[in-house]
Amino acid sequence: MRFWKIPRCLIPSSWFIPCFRISSNHENRRNKKYMKTVITNGKLILEDRVLEGFDIVLEAGEIQRICPSEQTDKTDAQVYDAENDYVMPGIIDIHSDMIESYIQPRSTAIMDFSMGLREAERVLAGCGITTMFHSISMFREGAWDVKEIRQAPQVRKLAGLIAGYRHEERLIRHRYHLRYEIDNLACYDQVKEMIENGCVDLLSFIDHTPGQGQYKNLEIYRKHQPNEGRDLSEEAFDALVQSELEKATVTFEQLKDLAEMAHSRGISVASHDDDTVEKLEVNERLGVAISEFPITMEVAKEARKKGFRTVVGAPNILLGGSHSGNLSALEAIREGAADVLVSDYYPQSLLQAVFRLFQREGIPAWEAVRYVTLAPAGAVGLADRFGSIAEGKQGDLLIVRSENGCPALKKVFVAGACILDCHYRKAD
Repeated sequence: MRFWKIPRCLIPSSWFIPCFRISSNHENRRNKKYMKTVITNGKLILEDRVLEGFDIVLEAGEIQRICPSEQTDKTDAQVYDAENDYVMPGIIDIHSDMIESYIQPRSTAIMDFSMGLREAERVLAGCGITTMFHSISMFREGAWDVKEIRQAPQVRKLAGLIAGYRHEERLIRHRYHLRYEIDNLACYDQVKEMIENGCVDLLSFIDHTPGQGQYKNLEIYRKHQPNEGRDLSEEAFDALVQSELEKATVTFEQLKDLAEMAHSRGISVASHDDDTVEKLEVNERLGVAISEFPITMEVAKEARKKGFRTVVGAPNILLGGSHSGNLSALEAIREGAADVLVSDYYPQSLLQAVFRLFQREGIPAWEAVRYVTLAPAGAVGLADRFGSIAEGKQGDLLIVRSENGCPALKKVFVAGACILDCHYRKAD
């Protein structure tokens, strides 16, 4: 048994402070006594309703039965009492670059990749995330935002490590989301090789050219630059913008080849920062199915009309708007223009945003939960096995208490195994 000090970012605002226990799959395998797990006395958040008076029976990593509590056979089972708290599917985050800060915490400090992922997954488990798509951009050499972790050799190393985790003992499921910057001509063949080698689970095309997309407002572009960029004179800044506008990018045909290669392997393809309807039409021809962070409400609504899955950020909801001055995620949800919530850069935001949606915005609990479970699962082709509480699906589940309108995570199950167990006590 191992105990870990809970990160400060996970401490609820109430006067309860948790101690929690994290179990590895190895530890769970040692406990062969319990071949069956039962979760009882919970409010089950299903795809279309909240169900009470029913138990979840887990066996062989899957949800075997959902049955009335009085009919559950608890013989030789490990029983978890949810104590009338919520039971929901594990969170699936298809876009987050939080791993960057665990591997490169300073511009000149690169930590061991395996250590960084091990440390990160404990925090992710504590956020209720059971499947994480680590999303690191592959920048061209010489780009102004080219941290070392975003250079091709490091990106390939991380992607390969994550691919290998499918065969190792891990707390949560790790996947890799390759964000390909379309001005990175030098690495085009490397992207193809990564897809061929099974190192990519989600592919997105990104254009960070100023004057469009995320940086339609050049003042936002300037603020997002490193310190040396923000200190440029007006003339030097104008020259930088002009050079970025004149840079070469991969062709439509090259992007289509990548998209078709991804599709042939069951990999979804996304676009990033769509800012015009015309760009959506280009993405349709490319075979893109996901629109990440559309810039305006008009584009978000049109994307949904065209059948794209639209993605917005959970931090946007907690902050009350976009940190880049673009579309409000909450407004997009209110207008029916958003499908999926992602953490982007702050994993703690997902569970918090879900509870804010159904406890403050009046959105039904099951609908709020779908934004971080079934909807992302559907976007990346995993909805047949993940994303909802249903018989035959993987036993990735959370037990969550509501504390003064905020979520307090109690237990996390991955493939039917309890990998995190929080026990709350009164603070000293």
